[in-house]
Amino acid sequence: MFKSFLDGVNYYDFPSLEVAIFSLMLAFTLSSAIALTYHFTFQGSNFPNYFFQAIVLSSIVTSMIIMSVGNNLAVGFGIIGAVAIIRFRTLISDPRNIIFMFAGISVGITTGVYGYAISISGTLLFCLAAIILRFSRYSKSENQLFEIVISHSDPIEFSPQQYLSGEFKVNLTSQRKLPDGSFKNEYLLMAKSQVSEREIFKQLIVIEGLKELRVVRKKINTQL
Repeated sequence: MFKSFLDGVNYYDFPSLEVAIFSLMLAFTLSSAIALTYHFTFQGSNFPNYFFQAIVLSSIVTSMIIMSVGNNLAVGFGIIGAVAIIRFRTLISDPRNIIFMFAGISVGITTGVYGYAISISGTLLFCLAAIILRFSRYSKSENQLFEIVISHSDPIEFSPQQYLSGEFKVNLTSQRKLPDGSFKNEYLLMAKSQVSEREIFKQLIVIEGLKELRVVRKKINTQL
């Protein structure tokens, strides 16, 4: 029976319970493989559990919608209208996350139109490509971004770059006087080599007259 499912694409205006369950289970299995690949290749500090769930659930919902539409144009326009009412406010700023979400939705589309061979082969190739790229030279950004906050008892007339050894580019983003009479500057530091917050902190802590020093790693976002 399984072989009959994979032999070509048989389109059903009204799929049977057997076909519908098989499509939804396949969507769940393949999207789970994509989500696990995302987890395995993730390199950030805080893993987004809800995004992991969204990859899996999006394929099931998409498959249900596609099977419900079938060849019925009126139903298709109705679903478009219903979805248009929903306002999605979540911003996905990482292009890689967008691709993984789109992969989960694509699995839902292909299983929803009963293209099982396409969904299985596409998922295998996508996961393999993601794992290969994870261990390639393109897996990490060459640049690192940090936010530096310095509070000083006197007006800050120096640049943190004077105290740093290495390839750094420092830009002043904020400068103000605090109610207690101290002065506070905020900087963005771009490092062209691998360095940690602790290393930068150790180099800047030698500044005399410091009242506050904070070094925070920032994520470099590329919005599409």
